[in-house]
Amino acid sequence: MKPIGILTFHRASNYGAVLQAYALQKVFDEKGHKAVIVDYRCPAVEEGHRPWGLFKRHRFPVVLLRCLVAIRKDILFGAFRRNRLALSVPVPAEDLEKEKDNYSLFVSGSDQVWNDVFSGMDPAYMLTFADEQQRYSYACSFGFDSFPEGTKELYREWLSGMQCVSVRENRAADLAGEIGCEARVDLDPTLLLSGEKWEEFMTPAAAVKPYIFVYTVNPPVHLLDAARELSRRTGAEILYLNNQYKNDRDLKRLRYRTPEEYVGLIAGAEYVLTNSFHGTAFAVLFKKKLKVELETAKKFNVRSRDLLSSCGLWQCVLKNSEEDYVFGADWAEADRRLGVMRERSLKYIDLIADRADQIER
Repeated sequence: MKPIGILTFHRASNYGAVLQAYALQKVFDEKGHKAVIVDYRCPAVEEGHRPWGLFKRHRFPVVLLRCLVAIRKDILFGAFRRNRLALSVPVPAEDLEKEKDNYSLFVSGSDQVWNDVFSGMDPAYMLTFADEQQRYSYACSFGFDSFPEGTKELYREWLSGMQCVSVRENRAADLAGEIGCEARVDLDPTLLLSGEKWEEFMTPAAAVKPYIFVYTVNPPVHLLDAARELSRRTGAEILYLNNQYKNDRDLKRLRYRTPEEYVGLIAGAEYVLTNSFHGTAFAVLFKKKLKVELETAKKFNVRSRDLLSSCGLWQCVLKNSEEDYVFGADWAEADRRLGVMRERSLKYIDLIADRADQIER
C-alpha cells in the first residue's frame, strides 16, 4: 500500500515546526496508515533556516555573529529529523510532480505553510503538483489576518481543487471563505496527542526547584519584565530558552535544547510565560500556570489568541497589569473543550486515511 505524503515545514529549525510534523505523522501511524514526510526542499525555507541563508539576508559582520548559532541549531534539528521523522529521499521543486505515483494522497500542513513570507508563496504547499483527488490539507495556517496585497487571486487559484481545506484558526477559515473555499478548523497536530503521550516522548527537566519557563519567538514587550516580577514574588527561578547572547543577560539562559528537552521543560515548569503558539499549546496540554503575550514587538499572535479563546482560557493572556500574577484558569472546562475539538479532528484524520485506502483500491 502506498503511503500518505505530508508536505510541511519539517526543515525549519524551530521547535513548533518539527514537533507538529512529528505529531501528524505519529497520528496517522497510530491509525494504522503509513505516512511519510516528503523531504521537499522549499527555497524560502532553506534560505531562512540554513546557515548559508544568512549571507543573503545580512551584512557580513552580522553573519559572523549569527552563523555559529545557525550552525548549532541546524545540527540539533537535523538530528531530530533523522532520528524521529520518517522522511522520503530529498525532493527538489522540479521533481515534485514525479512523486504523485509514489503516494496514495498528500496532506499539506500543519504550521504556517500558507504564509506568503515563510513559504515564499510556494504553490507546492497547496499541492498544485498533485491530482485533485490527492489534495488534502490539515490545520494549515496563513499566519495573517488579511491577504497581503496582490496575493488573493493566487490563493484562490492554488487552493481550488483541494478536496478538503482544513485550517488551524477561525480567522483562517474566514480568509478561505473570502476566496470561495469552504474550510474546517482543526487542532494543531501537537494537540492531537495527549499530555501522557508527550511525556513518553520528552526528556524530563533536570531542575529540582520550582521554575518559570520563558520562551519567546518574537521580540517581547512586557513578557520578560512580568517574568522578573513573578520571580520576585514567588522565589521561582527563571529559565529562559533563547539562543541570543546580547540582551537580558540577567536572565538564566537555556540554549540549544533538543525538541525532547523543550517539551520536558514545559512539562516540568511551575509557570510558563511565552509568546509562542507551540509554547502555548504545550502549556495547555500540561495545564501549566500560563501567561501568553499576544501583542509582541513584531506582530500580534493570532494563533495563540484563537487557541486560548477556543479553550476558554482568556485568563492566560498577559495584560501588563496586576492580573498577570493571578493564575485561576478553569482547566476542567479547557480540557473538555480540547477533548471535543480533538475528537472532531481525529475523525477527519480517519476520513483522510479512508480516502487513501479507497484510492489504493
